[in-house]
Amino acid sequence: TPVDLMGQVERYVEIILAHANATSGWLGPDSSPASGGQYWGPSNVLQALWQWAEAKREGDAAAFSKASRAMLLHLLEQRRRMAKAPLASWAKARWIDMAKSAEWLIDNARLTDAQRGELLELIALLKAQGEDWDGWFEAVPRTSNHNVNVAQGLKSAAVWWRFNSSASHANLSMAQLSLRRMRKLDAAYGQPTGMYLGDEITPVPHTRSPSRGIELCGVVEALYSYEAMYSVHGTLAFADRAERIAYNALPATWASPTGGDMWAHQYLQAVNEINAIKASPHVWQHDNAFSETYGLEPNFGCCTANFHQGWPKFANSLFHSAPDGGVVVSMWAPAAAKLPSGATVEVDTTYPFGDDATVTVRAAAGTPVYLRIPGWAVKA
Repeated sequence: TPVDLMGQVERYVEIILAHANATSGWLGPDSSPASGGQYWGPSNVLQALWQWAEAKREGDAAAFSKASRAMLLHLLEQRRRMAKAPLASWAKARWIDMAKSAEWLIDNARLTDAQRGELLELIALLKAQGEDWDGWFEAVPRTSNHNVNVAQGLKSAAVWWRFNSSASHANLSMAQLSLRRMRKLDAAYGQPTGMYLGDEITPVPHTRSPSRGIELCGVVEALYSYEAMYSVHGTLAFADRAERIAYNALPATWASPTGGDMWAHQYLQAVNEINAIKASPHVWQHDNAFSETYGLEPNFGCCTANFHQGWPKFANSLFHSAPDGGVVVSMWAPAAAKLPSGATVEVDTTYPFGDDATVTVRAAAGTPVYLRIPGWAVKA
C-alpha cells in the first residue's frame, strides 16, 4: 500500500501546532528554559513549518497563516530567553538556521513594524552569540570542527548578507567568504563527490584520503547550504556543487541494489570503501566500528532522522525567479514548477543519466528565461 506522505505530514504538523505553549508561544518540549542549548531542537521544526507553509500558501491561506504565526511567536519567545540564556552547544554552532527562519518570516509573513524589528534584533543577537564561522573557515586547515556544524556553518555568510549586504570580514565581502569556504574545504579535505571529510570531525592533520569518511547528516546539510548560498549570491559554482552532491554523495550513502529504497543506509560513506562490515581497526577516527555498515542506526541515530531533507530541499531549489522577473532553471532534474509570477516551467530530462533536456516555459511574452550551464560543460 502506498504511503500517504502528505497525510503523515498534515498529522504531525497539526500535533506540533496544537501543542504550542498558549502563553509563551514556545514549540515543543520546554524542560530546560535556562539552557543555552534549548533553541536547537525547535529550529529544525521551524524549517519544516516554513516549507509546509510555502506548500499551503496558494490553496490554504489559513494553514499558511497558522504556521507562520506559530513560528513568529516561538522566535519572539526565543529572543526574550536569549537575553538570560545565551546560545550554547549545537544551538551556538547552528544559529544560522534560526536566522534563516527569521528571514523567511520577514520575507513572507504578515508582520507589524514592531514584530519585524524584533526579528531583526533576533538575527543580530544570533550572530553575536553564535559561532564565529567567518573566523573559523578562514583558519582552515589549522582548525577542526564537527562535520555537520561545518556543513550548516557554510551558509552563514550568505544568511548574514541578507541581513547586512555591506558586511565584511578581513576586508572580504560575504560573497567572497562564501566562495573561499568551498575552495578551502576542497583543498584541505575535498572528495570527488563534492563533499569534504568529517568522521566525526574534520581530520587533524588535514587530509583528502578517500579512505576517510563523511557523515550522511553532513551531506544533506552541505547540500542545503550550497542551495542557500546559490539562491543568495547567484554564484554558479554553488549550484554546480549542490547538484554534484545531490547526484553523487547523497545516493551513495543509501542506494541499494533494489533501486534506491534507502535500506543501504550508512552513517559514514568513504569513496574507496568496498566493505559494509564491522571494521576494527578502522581508518576513521571518531565513530564506532559499525559506522560503514548498513542499518537504521549504524552509529548515532541522527542521520536516520535527518536525511529526509535532502531531496525535498533540492527539489525546492531547482527553479528561481530572476531580479528582472525572468525564469531561472538553476539545477537540472525532471521537474515542473509554478513561479510567484504565475509563469510555469517544466524540464523533461533523464539527467544525470542523460545529457538532453527539453525546457517548456509558459509565461508572459518577453519573459527572460535563464538556463544554467553546468561548470563541467566546458564546450557548451
